[in-house]
Amino acid sequence: MKKLIFKPYEKIIIALLGLIGLLTGCDLIHPPMAEYGVPYANYELTGTVTDSITSIPIQNIKVTVTNTHTYTEKDSTFTRTDTLVSKGTDKTGKYDIRFEFFPLEELTFEIKTEDNDGPANGGDFSPVNRQVTFKSSDLSGGKGWYNGKALKTINIKLKKK
Repeated sequence: MKKLIFKPYEKIIIALLGLIGLLTGCDLIHPPMAEYGVPYANYELTGTVTDSITSIPIQNIKVTVTNTHTYTEKDSTFTRTDTLVSKGTDKTGKYDIRFEFFPLEELTFEIKTEDNDGPANGGDFSPVNRQVTFKSSDLSGGKGWYNGKALKTINIKLKKK
């Protein structure tokens, strides 16, 4: 009796079970989502944004930290840029950006500066992009899944347009 009921649906059931396994695979999520118990580290970037000629600190400069990663899916390669944090400089031109990220042997982030208010802060400044690399040896104070904290100071000089 069981053979008569399941025989016509056998191939459909096998196909559905295979499809469920395929759709729940980790390779379909880019980047992989962090789950409970995943290693992490805290990163901090500080610095001062100044005029390249007068060395006067510049207020209201938007400082953005991004991470770009490339992945391959089937026969295509994709590049994705994620904005991690975006903050403005204070009246002394200082910025302090903190974020959490999955620790790797070497991580490279891009710092982008942009003058949002034009001449209101002493001039209309050209944007500048800088890269900063953190190595696993930069991390300190880690224990267990927490790999520690890394701090870098990046001072940026902007030129007027």
